[in-house]
Amino acid sequence: MTGTEAREFWKALMDNASDLIADAHTLLEVGSLGRARSLTVLAQEELGKALWIYDEFYAAWNRGDEDAAEVDRLATHGRSHTAKYLEAVIFGDELAQFWGDYNNIDQRREGESWEEMFERRRSEAAAAAVEANQAKQRGFYVDRDADGFIHKPTDVEASEIDEDLQTAAQVVEMMLIKDHSRMKLDASTPYDSTHDQQWRLMPISHPEEYQDFVGRVTADPPVDGPEPDTEA
Repeated sequence: MTGTEAREFWKALMDNASDLIADAHTLLEVGSLGRARSLTVLAQEELGKALWIYDEFYAAWNRGDEDAAEVDRLATHGRSHTAKYLEAVIFGDELAQFWGDYNNIDQRREGESWEEMFERRRSEAAAAAVEANQAKQRGFYVDRDADGFIHKPTDVEASEIDEDLQTAAQVVEMMLIKDHSRMKLDASTPYDSTHDQQWRLMPISHPEEYQDFVGRVTADPPVDGPEPDTEA
């Protein structure tokens, strides 16, 4: 892919990830809990692919470089649901620090080195990826296990989804904000907005802030001057 082709692919993946989050939120509100959970997982898989592309083309996008490059992880793991989800989980570990909360940055257990902690966290993330893929399947299909128990999408409880959906929305949003910062601070190329995707996520990623913003704008709409900069 050239830099332009990679950018088009990356934006399509991020657009689909944010759409899947929005669709999951709609399903959650009407009580289709299993499918809401499944779409939440699918959104994070799309994010995983987007992260591989972003890592490969970050510098090229800053320079406007059009030299073609391969995304090795996309070629080798693009069909692996767990590998894509794993990438999103690892990226999501940055979420608290991204918003300025460094309280849990040291997650070492007693006697554990930093290297051992990182390896343990990766192992935990890999297990979470396997579990998420299974949950995604349960959200779409009816199945019967070896003990004769029938699993249905309607068995999922809302408590299992609310927090996961908001976190997934925040992680996708974090990727978009990082790209916004890259274009503002590091790139010599024209700004390439992802405003629509960011705004689509706001009611889910930060519902209280979103409602507050909408309430203030509705109560006191600006008469003159530019619209609020919601991308800043």
